[in-house]
Amino acid sequence: MQNTTIKVALVLALALCSQQASADLIHSYLFDDDVTDSTGEADGTLFNGASVIDGALVLDGVDDYAEFDLQIIPTSGSYSVALFAAQDQPQTNEFVELISQGESTAACSGCGPGFYIGHDTDGDIRATDAWFPTPEVVFPSDGTFHHFALVVDAIANISSLFVDGELLAQFNSAISTTTDGSPTRLGRQFDPIGEFFAGSIDNVFVYDSAITANEVGRLAQALSVPEPGTLALLGAGLIGMGFARRRKKA
Repeated sequence: MQNTTIKVALVLALALCSQQASADLIHSYLFDDDVTDSTGEADGTLFNGASVIDGALVLDGVDDYAEFDLQIIPTSGSYSVALFAAQDQPQTNEFVELISQGESTAACSGCGPGFYIGHDTDGDIRATDAWFPTPEVVFPSDGTFHHFALVVDAIANISSLFVDGELLAQFNSAISTTTDGSPTRLGRQFDPIGEFFAGSIDNVFVYDSAITANEVGRLAQALSVPEPGTLALLGAGLIGMGFARRRKKA
């Protein structure tokens, strides 16, 4: 299946990125069996029938979602969030969120801004309450996996939105968001709002710094089918990453 291909190629991409990475991966979710954090200690819980099928988080767009016990996305400084998502079909006239945390600026005086990546009722991608008006970048809803990345660079004071490895919009500020409100969720907006996603989410990665455009591109290239020789290299890379992961946690 396509998400299996993504998973295989993605681990290779991560191995290649690790050779020259400028940021640390602090949370990663491959959805092999559940919502286990492969890098950190923040495992997630499935709610209302959300399930992990064939290596991806599958959501019905009605009330399914996954939730963590804390906010796993940095709320200030430099950080990056990257993930794959496949929307089953266009969710017309709906607000939809792939990932969220916090609370809305509109909830009360002094509240927010909240963090999210999703789309508005016109199908344009939204990236946090702080980035308004939202960039006019159409959310792909063709039923296949696409790669989304939000990179916040506090040193350059700029935030960048990538889709399938291509830079499509920039915001002239390093986005910071609230530490209050809901913990991080996949497939649903923060309380008290719904805004559920219908489709599959895979390979969610959170970094505590700004990854480069080249690194985003390598992650997005996981959509490509690797050659047989690449698979052999991947196996060695995966074993190496496993040892490195154990050393980091030791």
